[in-house]
Amino acid sequence: MSSKSIQETSREVIMTHGVLSENPEDLFHAKGWRVVRAVLREAILRLWNDDAFGLAGNVAFRALLSLFPFLIFTSAMTAFIGDRSMANDLVDFLIAIVPSPLIEPIVSEVEKVMTVPRGGVLSVGILLTIWFAVGGVDGVRVGLNRAYGIRETRSVFKLYGVQVAMVVLASLAFVLVGYLLVLAPRAGSWLHALIPGFDPASVTIRLIRFPASATIFVVALFAAHVILPARRTTFSNIWPGVVFTAAAWTLLATAFSFYVGSFGTYASYYAGMAGIVAALYFMYLAALLLIFGGELNRALRIRRLARAMSD
Repeated sequence: MSSKSIQETSREVIMTHGVLSENPEDLFHAKGWRVVRAVLREAILRLWNDDAFGLAGNVAFRALLSLFPFLIFTSAMTAFIGDRSMANDLVDFLIAIVPSPLIEPIVSEVEKVMTVPRGGVLSVGILLTIWFAVGGVDGVRVGLNRAYGIRETRSVFKLYGVQVAMVVLASLAFVLVGYLLVLAPRAGSWLHALIPGFDPASVTIRLIRFPASATIFVVALFAAHVILPARRTTFSNIWPGVVFTAAAWTLLATAFSFYVGSFGTYASYYAGMAGIVAALYFMYLAALLLIFGGELNRALRIRRLARAMSD
């Protein structure tokens, strides 16, 4: 066998190593809509191969367990940095940005855990809530590591440091929203002072609700893909999965809200636990989409590497 044929054979083995599609040439060299089909096919095959369906259940379960501890910590931090009224405004904000059919069954419980006065942001109880909230972040870390095909090499102490930092940063983001809610009415007065014809009543909490929630949502997704996996990656390697996840989650929330409001029969099967079961099922689908975003990025990276080797 000539050296040229040996090189071509070696390159073919390298290019197809780890590719699950039966016809990897479509993934490597296709154009137009064939690229979309090939990339989605590879990502779906990887989703199945990485046991993402079972892993999404684990992420959803841990996220539900960590939901209320995270809300407790956020409420305590908001009251500690600002005041109790700011924490109450934040409760209303968080309830308003979640589709009502999903939040209504557990809204009373959310209000209970976020409006009960607590001893301070550094009390033993709050430290325990951070410990439980870290569990939800850890589930996302495992899912993204598996989606990107990365083996965890960080120490236990470093892992917990990263995960605690994610919980604290997420809480600080909501504290910032709490300040925006307080400043919104005043901003209208300031603009009216600068522009006499401006109506100060037009600046309302509803006006900043969507931009604030969308910004936090997208930044949180980028932070999860950048910080939680064991290996750092570039912006170009993660933005397609983040954009897909954001769009898919929006569609999922809309469709699931319509389903629960129109056809949902959880109450007939789960009685008083219907709200918790519905929230858990939604978190399961959301976790599956989050992992799929990582699988999509991995399939696109395989295509880029293959085309670079071909060139």
